[in-house]
Amino acid sequence: MRRAIALAASALALAAAAGCGGSSSTVTKTITTDQLPTTATVPTTATTLTAPTTSDAGTLGEDRLPPADAVSGLRPGGVRQLADPQLFVDALYQAGDPTKPVAAARLTGEGYAGGILRDQIGKAPTTGIALFRTYAFRLRDDAAAQGEVDASVEEVRNSTTQPTSDIDVSDLSGARALRVDISQGGLTGAVAFVTFAAGPYVYGLQGVSTSGAGLPQDEIVAAARDLYEKVTAAP
Repeated sequence: MRRAIALAASALALAAAAGCGGSSSTVTKTITTDQLPTTATVPTTATTLTAPTTSDAGTLGEDRLPPADAVSGLRPGGVRQLADPQLFVDALYQAGDPTKPVAAARLTGEGYAGGILRDQIGKAPTTGIALFRTYAFRLRDDAAAQGEVDASVEEVRNSTTQPTSDIDVSDLSGARALRVDISQGGLTGAVAFVTFAAGPYVYGLQGVSTSGAGLPQDEIVAAARDLYEKVTAAP
């Protein structure tokens, strides 16, 4: 899987589309978010430690994502419901990645039962965070969810030649986190990826900066900690 490179490419394309700088021609072959909705969804109440919602049809509520203001310097973002594993893979993997069929098959085998994703563009992507992607999805059981957490981090690590380093999230049981520093094909930047499981649900937070801009890694990790506390404290 080429999540790190695809995410950085997506950040540049989204920034260009929003008139915030960047070159859309650089990333037209790798953009994975061309079907993002344009309607902004912004929470109007403070987050409380109540059980995140799932409808009878498997649609996940937006309360399974961090608040839209969890990381500073971001625009509101639209939410996508990802009803099947192929939609999830199409949203997260680089276009044309030959491992996509394998990934979709793996999620199918793990009992994928619906997910939700939100992308938020940075207000000043040339000097700060360019894109913050958050998602949650449900699998068959707790073991499948934890297995997917471990597999996703190892896939990112093993599928890139760019330097990677672990981010300390040892206070979050079972969580994994990784930083990727990217310099490839004229694309530079950094990605912070945090993922964890709570019951049969998998949660992911990915932040990206480009062109040497600062990545608010501490804020991203703090957002992951707050979400972890919320979803694990609910009965």
